[in-house]
Amino acid sequence: MKIIILASILLLSLNSFAGLYFEPAITYEKGDNTLDWPSPFSSSTGTTEGLGLDLKLGLAVESTFFAGVDASYSKPKFKNSANNYDAWATSQTIGVIVGAQMPIIGLRIWGGYILDGNLDPDQDGNIDVKFSGASGPKIGIGFKIFIVSANLEYMDLTYKTSTLQNAGPISGTLDSELKNKVALFSLSMPLTF
Repeated sequence: MKIIILASILLLSLNSFAGLYFEPAITYEKGDNTLDWPSPFSSSTGTTEGLGLDLKLGLAVESTFFAGVDASYSKPKFKNSANNYDAWATSQTIGVIVGAQMPIIGLRIWGGYILDGNLDPDQDGNIDVKFSGASGPKIGIGFKIFIVSANLEYMDLTYKTSTLQNAGPISGTLDSELKNKVALFSLSMPLTF
């Protein structure tokens, strides 16, 4: 019974200091990736680059610490060297974050982990590929002035599943993991209620 009373007091006192954390952002990403293609291609390098949106949603304690979920959506250009693949893609990720901010100075830092995501380039010529099951760390640093924060984030993603939706001249299966190292610049509005 004492544990229940203590837990109730702790939750009520934490609730008086905690608030809703909401941070929408516009992003620009630039990524470098590697992939092993089946015959007649081989190992390749590539890039992703484009605009997107990001939303962090969770709880903030005393406007200093925050934790929650982090979801992003973007439309980068996907390029790959092995077969000159060059097409627009749709990218989505979801993960968790924990961070801290100094309200007076404006410095913000956070870290987290991407739990799932996909990258689906449009068809180029007669080849169409899709990558899913993304996971990996995500870290960030930002500087807030008034209500706007300029941020720099980094993700090191591994897509566990690579699917050839249309193989074209490729023979065999695409059983390689896409590895994508992504830098993101964003402008966001971190808000607590």
